[in-house]
Amino acid sequence: MLVLNNLHFSIDGKKVLDAISTRFDSEKIHGIIGPNGSGKTTLLKNICRIWKPQSGTIEINGQDCASMSRRDLSALVTLVPQNTAIAFPVSVFDIVAMGRNPRMGSFGGLTRNDREVVEYALRKIDILELKDRNINELSGGEEQLAIIARAVATEASLILLDEPTSDLDIRHTLKIIKILLGFKEQGKTILMTVHDLNLARKYCDTITIMHVGKIVFSGLPEEAFSDERIRRAFQVNVRKHTHNDATFLDFCE
Repeated sequence: MLVLNNLHFSIDGKKVLDAISTRFDSEKIHGIIGPNGSGKTTLLKNICRIWKPQSGTIEINGQDCASMSRRDLSALVTLVPQNTAIAFPVSVFDIVAMGRNPRMGSFGGLTRNDREVVEYALRKIDILELKDRNINELSGGEEQLAIIARAVATEASLILLDEPTSDLDIRHTLKIIKILLGFKEQGKTILMTVHDLNLARKYCDTITIMHVGKIVFSGLPEEAFSDERIRRAFQVNVRKHTHNDATFLDFCE
């Protein structure tokens, strides 16, 4: 369980998170939506302590994150960023192996168990055949899968993803969604920002809507996408269409 209590965070005097209080139950996929600049990415970075909130608390399974060492926190929560620019040549295996850093012993270096976990992560994400490839030679979708495999290698129970399907083709998008559903079945908790509202509505167990640094809604998907809520957050109108028992959203000004 992840509990956020009265988080405040500012950059250069500009408030980005304003009194954020909510909870995310375990073993679910939680979607965070909102317009650009609403604070979604900043929230993820505060949860994994890339950035520290100026005030408020973050608890994971009843533990205050502020009292944890960076190493202990990294073993509990991992972030898959939206853009991962790797400027140097490195193999996919070595990228995934970086996920073992929080669990390495004092002497460093991969143990036999570490290597087995890395191999498991590569197989789980179905990219074992890419393990010796340079990460810079991969397609955008393949690179995103490698970064998700790195998250698997951490063995963290809470996985944060920032727009995990952004700019991917439909094949890689569906593959990543299938992976995330598998994580939930394994008992992991998924918290992800989502640009595609139809994708969020279909696959997320809960939806949190952010607007100008505040949470304006948190609840079930069927309650999240009302005309009033979408219009207030995105300044657009939403229409629901049903075809072959499937409902999808359409948007217009």
